[in-house]
Formats: sequence, structure tokens, C-alpha cells
Amino acid sequence: MRRFDLAMILSLLLACSVVAPALGDESPQTLMDHGHMRRAAAVAETRIKSNPNDVEALRVLAVVRGVQKRFDEATELGERAVAAGPKDPDAHCAMAQVAGMHAQAASMIKKPGLAKRFKKEAEAALAIDPNHEDAIENMIGFHRQAPGFMGGDKKKGAEFLEHLMKIDPTSGWLEKADIASDDKDSVLAEKCLRQAVAAKGEPRAKQALAGWLIQPWRKPDEAERLAREAVEAEPWRTGGWALIAVREAQRKQWAEMDQTLAKAEAATGNLGPHYQVARVLVSENLDAVRAEALLRRYLTVEPEIGAPSYAGAHWRLGQALEKQGKKSEAIAELQTASKLDPKLDGPKKDLKRLKG
Repeated sequence: MRRFDLAMILSLLLACSVVAPALGDESPQTLMDHGHMRRAAAVAETRIKSNPNDVEALRVLAVVRGVQKRFDEATELGERAVAAGPKDPDAHCAMAQVAGMHAQAASMIKKPGLAKRFKKEAEAALAIDPNHEDAIENMIGFHRQAPGFMGGDKKKGAEFLEHLMKIDPTSGWLEKADIASDDKDSVLAEKCLRQAVAAKGEPRAKQALAGWLIQPWRKPDEAERLAREAVEAEPWRTGGWALIAVREAQRKQWAEMDQTLAKAEAATGNLGPHYQVARVLVSENLDAVRAEALLRRYLTVEPEIGAPSYAGAHWRLGQALEKQGKKSEAIAELQTASKLDPKLDGPKKDLKRLKG
């Protein structure tokens, strides 16, 4: 879940709502894996109505609700999934993910209990399937981040990582890249990402390396090539499409960028890249007017679950307007962002600066 992924696509010209493309497999798990969280939730809800003990539907909906920070509902659904499928490692892993997401947002008083629940469910998944990759990755993260009094043990985390390397080198190298990035070791992170690509040439690894290389001071042309290879193999990869569009924006190839974004929307039905490409246009001082257009388009539809919020889009829109010298309009957008999400620090800082 922490991979180097920009998670985005876009369209400049259409002003209607997005129609998601049909998928051959409309199962909740596949929809969620392909980034269609809202559709995954809708399909899961329908299936649960028909069969209250549908384990796949329960666990997928639990994770989606966790992403939405609806933790009471997510926990209830996760517990139902485990009860309906006590021998299903995916159900236990979903419950662990819910506890982990809740712990990240919880108070210091609640964190230890949630961490304990996370570890318990991940261990339950591994007791059923010792090679369950998601559960192994959960335990790597737990032992790396949790303090000793919560059960964290870096030695055990390293053992889990070596096990992951044996059963799936791609996942293992991607995990090592995440750890190197967390440790701010950019040289090692890139080496690990390249090893992940070399392992099997999987699109997920190519997209991860592309996301790392896209920065202007790294190797953006190589990033574009890798991203194109990723979306050619798996067109549902919104992050790959976004990286291509970002590189075209960096070269100011506006017609090509528009075409890429239109193709991306047709392939994925996701407007998340509006935000990401606009962010790059603003942060790299490429074109604030185009950034404004992309953000206004993004604000015409409900964001995908887990995508940048309306508050985030209004914040970036305020920045784009400021770049154009439209101070009063920029302040209005930043105020809207702060009102929509009082916990978002960016708009507050920009407002303070603009108001002097």
C-alpha cells in the first residue's frame, strides 16, 4: 500500500461526470485492486444483502470503510468477515488492515490496543497461510514501526522480510525500497526498485520505479518509458498514466498531455490525476492556468475513495490562482479548503502567508 505510486489520471475537455469502464471481473477484490474503491463498495454491499456471510464482500467493504476513516463500521464488517471465514487468511488480514488504519488516526491511549489487534490478526492469517504476502508485509511494517512495549522487534521484522524475498522477490525488493526510502537512503531505494523490476519485470515494479525516477533531478525520461510499459500491460494502472502525463507536462507538450489524459480517463474512469498533474504544474512553475483548469475539472465530480479530497483540490486551486496574481480568489479557495477540512495544515499556512 505504500508503493511509489502517484495514483492519478485525467481529462481536460469533458465537463460531464466520469463513466467508469467495464471490467471483465467485477468482483469486489478486483475492483479494489484496480483502484475502483467506490464500485467495489457498491458491489460488496449488494452481495452482502443477498448473503450476509459473504466473506469476500465483508472484508473488502471493511477495508474500504477503513480508508474512509469510518472505523466503527469497518471494525464491525471486519469482525463479521472473520466470523464468517475463520479459516480465511484474507479475512484476518483485512481485519489487521482496519486495525492498522485506525491506529494511525487514533489517540495515544488507543494506539496500543489497536496495535495489539493488528498483530493478532496478521499472525492469525499467517497461521493459516505462512506465505500470505499481505500478512507478511503487515508484520514487516509492524516490527519496524512498533516500539518494544507494543511487541515490535526489528530482528523479527528482518526475518519476515527475508521470507518475503524467498516467496516473491518482486514484493521483497519493493518492501526493501520502502524501508530505504523511510530511512532517507535514496541511493539504496533506487537500487532496490531496480532489483524489483529485474526480478520478473512486473508492471507494478516498473510503475514503482517510474514514480521514483519522475523527479526532474533523477531520470524522468526513463520514468516515462517504464510507465508506458506498465500501462501497456495493465491499462487500469492510473499511476502509470499519470506519470506519462506528468512527463509530457514537464516538457510542455500540452497536446500530447491532453491526449494521454483522455486515454487514461477512457481506460480507468478515474479523475484523480487532475489533482496530481495540476500539483506538478504549480509546484514546478510550469503552467498555473492549465493547473486551474485541471483542478476545476476535478471538482466537478466526487473524488474516488482514497483520492485527494475536495479540500485538497481547493487548496491546490488557491495556489494556482496565487501564481496568476489572483490574490483575492486564491484566499477564497484556501478558506474553502480550511472549512472543508480544518485539520489540513497546508491551506492554513498559505492563508497566513497571503494575509500577511
